[in-house]
Amino acid sequence: MNVLLRKIVLGVGMACLLTGGIQGAQGPAPVAVTPAANPMLARVFPSIVRIEAIRLRPSDGRLTKQWTGGSGVIISTAGQVVTNCHVTEDGDYFRCYLYDGSHLEARLVGQDPLTDLAVLQLDLSQRAPGLPPLTVAPFGDSSALTAGQEVFALGSPGFLSQSVTRGVVSNPSLVLPEQTVGRMMLRGEDVGMFVRWILHDARIFGGNSGGPLVNARGEIVGINELGVVSLSGAIPAEVARVVADQIVRTGRVIRGWSGLTVQPRLEADVEDVGVVVADVAADSPAEKAGLKPGDVVLACDGHTIEGAEEKAVAHFNRIESSQLPDHDFAVEFVRGGQKQTARVRLLPREPAQADDVEIRSWGAVMRNLTQRVARDERLPDTGGVWLENVRPAGPCGQAEPTLRREDVILSVDGNAVASVEELRDLTAKLLVGAPNGVRTVLASVRRDGGILTSVVELRTINERNVTQQARKAWLGAASQPLTPKLSARLGVKAEGGARLTRIYPATEAEKAGLKVGDVIVAIDGMEVPARRPEDTDVLARQIRQYRSGTPATFAIWRDGQKIDVKVTLEQQPIPAAEMPWWEDVQLEFSTREIAFDDRVRLQLTPEATGVLVESAVPAGWAALAGLRADDVIEAAGGAPVASLKDLTTARDQAVARGQSWWVLLVRRRGQTLFVEITLKPTQTKP
Repeated sequence: MNVLLRKIVLGVGMACLLTGGIQGAQGPAPVAVTPAANPMLARVFPSIVRIEAIRLRPSDGRLTKQWTGGSGVIISTAGQVVTNCHVTEDGDYFRCYLYDGSHLEARLVGQDPLTDLAVLQLDLSQRAPGLPPLTVAPFGDSSALTAGQEVFALGSPGFLSQSVTRGVVSNPSLVLPEQTVGRMMLRGEDVGMFVRWILHDARIFGGNSGGPLVNARGEIVGINELGVVSLSGAIPAEVARVVADQIVRTGRVIRGWSGLTVQPRLEADVEDVGVVVADVAADSPAEKAGLKPGDVVLACDGHTIEGAEEKAVAHFNRIESSQLPDHDFAVEFVRGGQKQTARVRLLPREPAQADDVEIRSWGAVMRNLTQRVARDERLPDTGGVWLENVRPAGPCGQAEPTLRREDVILSVDGNAVASVEELRDLTAKLLVGAPNGVRTVLASVRRDGGILTSVVELRTINERNVTQQARKAWLGAASQPLTPKLSARLGVKAEGGARLTRIYPATEAEKAGLKVGDVIVAIDGMEVPARRPEDTDVLARQIRQYRSGTPATFAIWRDGQKIDVKVTLEQQPIPAAEMPWWEDVQLEFSTREIAFDDRVRLQLTPEATGVLVESAVPAGWAALAGLRADDVIEAAGGAPVASLKDLTTARDQAVARGQSWWVLLVRRRGQTLFVEITLKPTQTKP
């Protein structure tokens, strides 16, 4: 997936490590095999699913929405699907397409960034009755793989449809060297510290991520994840099976944590086995047990650290992470030439990164602090709220001084906030009864080791503040200036005027008999001095000097002669900015009643009904569904929409019924189409 590509920190001289299926350097063409040509594939192929997801990503102080996708494999008749964490990361909605072309919605059971694995649960209630059980792919023994063994990569390249490529195992236990390739980071976790990939040449492409790598017996031996030059890498089945089982049982993977960070042995080390302790976290079990940087770990719980370089690091991490919290972890190490053993009581390994949460009243995306972030950013504790992304024009971006990414909000108006949930609840209380929905507060913020105070103007979701203007006189027609060249070409003997280009239907101008092509040269004897291309508003300004309802005599050139036409000047139609307006905050679009100018601009008939979409926030829920500015909503949920009240009533009814989708019939550019918006955001807090 391309999202993971952005998280890969490339090392010197190596820019060819790409994620699941984004094509790297060109290599030999993949060998495609059809299920019909191979009975084994015919059995396992129906277990593949194509995954579509809506992903929430912080940008401009809000969580933007984007479609993404990948592949997965069904591992149980109950509907569990294994895929990559980088496919489900930040996902808020999932739909899985099965081999037979049907699709089911799915929910995220859990994900494990450390191994880049995740499990989805298919909603089997959406399957048609009477269908046979789901096809399940069994796990095989990835530890038995050898170089040269035939394997098949299954998935959905390009997010299109299920397919398969064939290849051989190149290396059954690949470790990506950090010195030349870099680290693969996912939600703050270094995937390479744990996983040893199966390298093979069955090519994978964008969309293949999360699909299975199977052996000749149709058993899952890996979960495809990344590409290395012209080869591909898969997470071993022995890892995927254990992780998936824990996620299905508990919703997460529980691991022990010692507080040790290790690295490959140094060239100067006397020992030729083991790993070097690079860091010992403060107040961690390892520190309490007396371990120090420079200690060389030889074995853990009786298991000798195997391999060299990065393989040894991955082996240590797997041994530690395989133990549960409270386990008495025995670490055998060498310090100053002396072998020693430390007993380390493991703690639970916490996530490296918390979820993103958007708080609109602050104009920012925030996170809870984790131990990893607090340690990496040299914070004294995990109290407070981390600012991850700020909208420049929002409350945080306009604060004094401006709040920015990596600030930590500690308190608001003297009220300490230890988490995003506390800040959100406090903000809601502060805004209750606030004049015009605005409350100025003092925020205590940690930045660069110091604590500053910022003045922040919190506000509810923006309302339109429109000052109504007095209605002026108006002529129901559009015009263009009569320039000298145009006057000469038309044969009009006048030093300026306004040529009518459109007569609006059902207006006094139409009733008076004005026609397209008439040139207004004077009003009640007063010349219309429109002579330059920029004089487009001259006629309208003259007319606005009259009271509405007043008759006026227009001197007009028509068919080579001058005539007078009397017209009663009307009251100016209500401007678009003053029309009744409503914003759907959760679905991120705004609408209003149709103004006269809208009918003119969009060429709507006077009889046309509906409400106009004024805006759809880019990368918002409505925009993601395809709703656009200037769409006219004619029906919602099957009911006609003639006013904003009809629209809001239909919206409330859809939520009350527990509908997952809201279907709108819209008119766009002279034709109608349906737009289907997910209603999941209605369950979230603002």
